[in-house]
Amino acid sequence: MDSKQKIVGITFGIRFNRSFRVPEISGEMIDDILYGNKTPFGTEFFPKVQETAREKTLFNNKTNEYLRINTDDIILGIEIKDDFEKKFEWLKNEVLTYFKDILFKEYGLKNIRRVGIVFSHKVEKDPNLDSAIKVLTKNKIDGVDNVNISFSKKLPATDALVRKNVNDYKNTIYNITEMDNSILAELDYQYYYNPPIEDLRECFIDKVLADAKTFLEGSYYNWLKLENKNAEDK
Repeated sequence: MDSKQKIVGITFGIRFNRSFRVPEISGEMIDDILYGNKTPFGTEFFPKVQETAREKTLFNNKTNEYLRINTDDIILGIEIKDDFEKKFEWLKNEVLTYFKDILFKEYGLKNIRRVGIVFSHKVEKDPNLDSAIKVLTKNKIDGVDNVNISFSKKLPATDALVRKNVNDYKNTIYNITEMDNSILAELDYQYYYNPPIEDLRECFIDKVLADAKTFLEGSYYNWLKLENKNAEDK
């Protein structure tokens, strides 16, 4: 089975310098997201809205998809049902265009600090997890439940060559969470802008997303296949 067929969700987020204007204008932003002429969403995509002092969330109970807007981030959660390529292209071509040309531009969201995308997979349980815990605890603990492992690796940002005298970098976070009959395996691919970039349209996010997909299909899946080799051979 193609590893991408095990993807159950994508989370895409953009972090900007904290703006206390956002709670004041978030109502107008939501109106545009739900009713605007160029929105890729609409009221059928997000039929419900939830509000707190710092954050507004549009969501769909049937699909578990959501869009969170707060003083620091805009975070979009997308459900995947054997349609990863279609949803990824929609995110890259329609959602990102809307964010760049409408949402961030028209509502003055500036100084982008980070963009990130999480690929969430539901995979078979791997007996190697118990072995890993035994190694980490020097054989003092085994047969554990609810394993939750997370580690990260910082990568050089070749895109920094586009911007002179900057300290941009990439970070990849690997999350493994044990569930009842499966494992949630997540790759969190992040790009940090240091210093921040004022305009989202100048953040070459199209390339960041393309690089994230390349890393997913190459480096991450090579690692994930090794981790699940025993489970797949059964």
